[in-house]
Amino acid sequence: MSDTPRRLDPTTDASSAAIILGCEPSRVGPCARCRGLTIRYGGGIPRAMPVCPACQAESEASGTGSAVRSGR
Repeated sequence: MSDTPRRLDPTTDASSAAIILGCEPSRVGPCARCRGLTIRYGGGIPRAMPVCPACQAESEASGTGSAVRSGR
């Protein structure tokens, strides 16, 4: 089995995506790059990310650096 994160289809319902992502359904939203689902909203753990793990992994693998900038 591959360790590469998979992209969650945007047609997946929020409850199912939340189970996969390990968060509450109200925290699920679209990735800023691919529109796949990610933990987009809210604070706490796991931390909200505007870019999904699949896009982050692609960015790191291609050598373009982090898909998400730290800090504001």
